[in-house]
Amino acid sequence: MAITSYSEKLTGEILWKVSACVRSNKNPSVRVQKAKFALKSEWEAKREETRLIRECEREVSIRENQGESWGALVEAWERHLARAKADSLSDTTRTDYINALRKHTLLWWKRQAAAITRADVMEVLNQLKAHSSSISYQNKLKVIINQIFTFGIENRLVSGMDRSPAWGISLGRDEEKKPEILTLTEIRKLLQEARRMNHEWFPVWSTALLTGMRSGELYALLWTDIDFENKTITVNKSYNPRMKVIKSTKAGYWRHVPLSDELIALLNELKAQEPNRREVLPRFYEWTRGGQARILRAFCAGVGIPSIKFHTLRACFSTQLIRSSVAPAVVMKICGWKDLETMQRYIRLAGIETQGATNVLKVLPAADVAAQVVNLFTKERIE
Repeated sequence: MAITSYSEKLTGEILWKVSACVRSNKNPSVRVQKAKFALKSEWEAKREETRLIRECEREVSIRENQGESWGALVEAWERHLARAKADSLSDTTRTDYINALRKHTLLWWKRQAAAITRADVMEVLNQLKAHSSSISYQNKLKVIINQIFTFGIENRLVSGMDRSPAWGISLGRDEEKKPEILTLTEIRKLLQEARRMNHEWFPVWSTALLTGMRSGELYALLWTDIDFENKTITVNKSYNPRMKVIKSTKAGYWRHVPLSDELIALLNELKAQEPNRREVLPRFYEWTRGGQARILRAFCAGVGIPSIKFHTLRACFSTQLIRSSVAPAVVMKICGWKDLETMQRYIRLAGIETQGATNVLKVLPAADVAAQVVNLFTKERIE
């Protein structure tokens, strides 16, 4: 508390100002400050000080009963995740979550979490929708908000609330889009043109198409990870271009990828070119910076095939294996997928579920049948 006098600049009149600050004994983060200026006398300032102190005490009492502010609750949740490594979230994912919350719920930051309503949550989600955010992104933000409120309620950081205001909000699902993919002919053209031009990315694209490995896994691949005797690659690490670090794989566990004869020939060629390099594949500035998709898209457009992102090479690998009658469970194991949902997308893309089903239809007169329908899915291997 403080009462001080000062001289008014224009008139020279002596005026008084008073300030009051009250901090909660239960929660040191709860503090209320108030001030009043231009008081005519010290006596008036003392009277105003008493009033301000009472106002601060009332607000502190109210905030103590309501619990933490939204901003304090988010920060407590972030500390909890960092300590517990909850849900196996990576540091990058946690940072992305916090940044999304700061961006989309900044107006809540100083509000008491208990005062945030379902209408407030819907307003944030409607703003995302108005800015053409996908339903999956809206759902992700809703889930994060719900998790934070649940954490706050369970840890008594939010009072007077027994359920998250985000609970029960339904946004539906995004319409599933057909994944980008190259046909076998387009895959061959990509590699043939890259080889003909002696393109520096040829070994990277080839290895991706022959292993189904992710970009970061290819970047981190060392010669010590390759067992030529048993014809396997051990995939146990990945490069994160945002953090500029080598970390565990996306799934968090190691896996084996079999070496094909074509890949062995390519690896022997790479070893002969750079016998002293620890890394299997050459490192490029664009790759280190996470620009591998831009390079691939530009090359595809230049040679007249669909412009695809780098991750699509992994889809091409898995789809070609499925079309060649490799069991989906084996493809899942090679690619490191944990759930069947991702795998089912590639099964549908390959057409395995429906292939040959229409052959039972025999409705045209025999004279009108010119030829059989050409099989769209070949069992040829990638060459």
